[in-house]
Amino acid sequence: MLDFRTQDAANDELAFIRHRTVPIPASITPVPGYPSKLVIFRTHASTYWQVRCFLKGSTYKQSLRTTNRGVALRAAADFFHAKTAELYGQKVVERPETGTLFKDLTTPVLALERARVERGEFSASGLRILQNRMQKTILPFFGDLQIKSIGYVQMGGFVAQMSKQGLSSTTIQQHLVATRKVLNYAHSLGLIPSIPAAPTVKVKSNPRGSFALAEYSKLVRTARQQIGHSIAIRSTERSKRGAEKLERYAMVSADLHLLIQFMVNSFVRPSDIKNLQHKHVTVVRGQHVYLRLNLPESKKHDKPIVTLTPAVRVYERLVQMNRARGYVNPDDYLFLPELQDRKKAMEVMGYQFKHIMEVADIGGNAANGQDRTLYSLRHTCITFRLLYGKNIDLITLARNARTSVEMIEKFYSSNLSAEMNIDLLQGKRS
Repeated sequence: MLDFRTQDAANDELAFIRHRTVPIPASITPVPGYPSKLVIFRTHASTYWQVRCFLKGSTYKQSLRTTNRGVALRAAADFFHAKTAELYGQKVVERPETGTLFKDLTTPVLALERARVERGEFSASGLRILQNRMQKTILPFFGDLQIKSIGYVQMGGFVAQMSKQGLSSTTIQQHLVATRKVLNYAHSLGLIPSIPAAPTVKVKSNPRGSFALAEYSKLVRTARQQIGHSIAIRSTERSKRGAEKLERYAMVSADLHLLIQFMVNSFVRPSDIKNLQHKHVTVVRGQHVYLRLNLPESKKHDKPIVTLTPAVRVYERLVQMNRARGYVNPDDYLFLPELQDRKKAMEVMGYQFKHIMEVADIGGNAANGQDRTLYSLRHTCITFRLLYGKNIDLITLARNARTSVEMIEKFYSSNLSAEMNIDLLQGKRS
């Protein structure tokens, strides 16, 4: 006969053991800058911090052998790199005679980045850019160097070479980031004791220019007047015989003047315009009238965009025009819907817009020398809100424009001067 009192006591003991190894909820801490599945935590069974990460369908845990939270966070990052290298990386080529070369590590690093794309942590376009930088610039310089021999001198030489090639500070910084991916991988495998330092590259922001209110009005007016007018487009086509200059002709479409107005009243990027379909647009009529744009994710932002009221009138005219062309189904595009090649559609819009700037005698550069392109219409929208929006705060503006406050201050408000908001500076509290 079973002694239930003994059995209960045994169950209590098992429960107590399990409780001691369960993470203390208040201690669970995500590692900043890493996937949310990577956390450190404490338990009642040990004074040391533990790390936990979910990868490839399994959970991996390990004691970090430290009671210091800051040290534990750094150790957790090292654990993540080592574990992903083990699970997603490829076997590193062994060269007993020379030691591991830089080029031996690029293939497994790209495999890791490809796995990030599959997990949705990295964009496919970002991976293509990384591969291009590796093949075109990084491998020709570092490829045949022993990974252990790369230090500050070599990193400095790499920066100097890119500077001689005329690359911008931003491009140089991006190449250094790509190079560090390989060095971080080497460090995770224990091939190098630390990540070599590199010269500091001061990145100079070069924001696109925006349009003044009078220039914007002139653009819209000129685009409307030029509908149906032919424009010459010159492009280069590669062939076996070399580069051939081709001249094609196109006409200014009726979409362009609506596109200009739409972008200046909707905060969208040209890439959003490329993907914008009727199913992404909802007309909201309440205390305020506006469009809610549920666009596909861009720049890691996926929240809806709220437009200004004038965008509603533009959209209604666009719907009317598209109905006549037979493009009002949910999956039809708003602008140039007849072009299914959306990259081509944006090229067409780009050269039409450039033509309109020339006809309107509005230069491709702002007064401060900043370049102006189709993207400048987004800058104009945000700049107008900073100038004419009533008590608008940067957080609200940044979130709706799918950007950050830092980017607003760095790139968009850089076009403003104190005199533009003289009313705010001279105003008094009532």
